[in-house]
Amino acid sequence: MINIDKLYDLMADKGFQEPTTGNLFFPAYIYTYPPENEYEIREQLQLLSEKLKRPNNFLECMVINIYHEMIEYLKSTIFANESLFDSIIRSEKEDPQEAHEWLWHEVNDEKFLLFLEKKVRQYFEPVHEKRVYLILYGFGSAFPYLRASHLLARTEKLIKEFKVVVFYPGEYAKARYHLFGLLDDDHMYRANNLNIQLGETTN
Repeated sequence: MINIDKLYDLMADKGFQEPTTGNLFFPAYIYTYPPENEYEIREQLQLLSEKLKRPNNFLECMVINIYHEMIEYLKSTIFANESLFDSIIRSEKEDPQEAHEWLWHEVNDEKFLLFLEKKVRQYFEPVHEKRVYLILYGFGSAFPYLRASHLLARTEKLIKEFKVVVFYPGEYAKARYHLFGLLDDDHMYRANNLNIQLGETTN
């Protein structure tokens, strides 16, 4: 289970808040945890965010459930006079495989990335000294349509003025991340492992 006090102490540290204090100046961090602890983690994330907002810190975190963002994007995008969400649901009843491929394409398309980018930029621009963290979770729910590795790789240009902390239902072993402890997530070798930095054994 996440050690909320240790994580809070690290994120409240002014030295850690600096975007340039990451490996190779890539301020993305990944905290791994057993997938069965998903809902406990979500509760702890809420407590962490609230604690960072308290006096002496006044830090505001942008907390994003990536799965919810996928759904919002699909519902807000119109295709043939109905939302993409409704179109894909209807397609799934007729051809599940085609619907699966369609959904994968949509959430890995540049338009979805621009949808996310707009939200993030609106939050962090203009640069504000009290807005330093983007917290991402929900990748277990988003599987197999969106992987943390793909999202980080394709949004790297955004990660300059703030730090990204990804909460990841899996493990870090042999210098690689494994979703659910089984599936290899490539392209995340530059991200910092937060468990190790906190002095925890990885899952």
